[in-house]
Amino acid sequence: MAPDIPVIDIGPFLAGLDASSAAAAIERAATEVGFFQVIGHGVPTALLDDVYDAARAFAALDVATKQRFRSPTGHPYRGVHLRPDASGTIRLERFLAARFDDARHAVAAGVDPQVADYYDPNCWPTQPIGFAGAVRALFERTQTLGGRLMELFSLALGLGDSAFAGLLEPNASSFAVNHYPAQPTATAPGSGLLFHEHADGNTLTILHQRGDYEGLQVSRLDAVDPWTPVPVREDAFVINMGKLMTRWTNDHWPATRHRVVASPDPAHQRTTLTTFHMPSLTATIAPLAALCGDDGPHYPPVTAYEADRASIGNYASARTDDLIVDPAVVAYASTVARPATRRGGTERPGDAAVRPS
Repeated sequence: MAPDIPVIDIGPFLAGLDASSAAAAIERAATEVGFFQVIGHGVPTALLDDVYDAARAFAALDVATKQRFRSPTGHPYRGVHLRPDASGTIRLERFLAARFDDARHAVAAGVDPQVADYYDPNCWPTQPIGFAGAVRALFERTQTLGGRLMELFSLALGLGDSAFAGLLEPNASSFAVNHYPAQPTATAPGSGLLFHEHADGNTLTILHQRGDYEGLQVSRLDAVDPWTPVPVREDAFVINMGKLMTRWTNDHWPATRHRVVASPDPAHQRTTLTTFHMPSLTATIAPLAALCGDDGPHYPPVTAYEADRASIGNYASARTDDLIVDPAVVAYASTVARPATRRGGTERPGDAAVRPS
């Protein structure tokens, strides 16, 4: 089997035409590889350009200015996070935001007040001007794309197009801008892991990437190679399954492990724009009956809200990459309880982190 990452055209499906070819390709990719790229997605290049331009301008700011937009609570998925290596050199700059700016806005949009604390306040940079507007515009389109992909996933599973109907809105997705800057010196041997091996904790991840090298690597389900790089394609979004989809499909579609590595050329840099799709926070994720065999469901029911708590709690665990995590993030994560992820209360390999790339 070829070691390539599959590329699937979803344009006909989005246009209301025949979806069978794309559905069949997704089923193959989700069971054999775990990652694929989609083209024909309908997201305008101009929206991507605006965010990349804003990200480039933000990256040019001094460290003190960037640090002004950290989450005051230490939330790992809000605001700016600068991750240095042991020498103090920043190797990863991240910005993350949730769909709603805070709990008040979330409740006004229909989120259950009992889970509205999920919406720890966003910390939007005020520099460069237009940063927030550019991200919001792209994020709105990728949320819509995520919802349509869930319809296509339902078809790919042989369940019609509405297996997840009523479970997705108001979605609790989040957005991340990750920038891996050029470095003053070449990466030392054995210190090139910028984001450790892990599986994402959401339903599906939608990632666009630009850069000088292929830094995202996948541990394919069919194990053709230990690590397969994901090609950088301007016309494509990279898609991978998260652990909530693994629960829903009762392990039929595993959440594939992946990591991010440094380039041996210190002048190389890389930026990614990522939507972490999440269903409604009150949606119960339990194995779909049609996908449960003689051994029954592999997972107990869990709400999306509870699953997110588990993802945050993992930041309190030891990491295996070469970058330092903000102690405030570790402190925040230590306060979050983690529910059982599998029957018997144990976690599977690769469950110890989320939301990279």
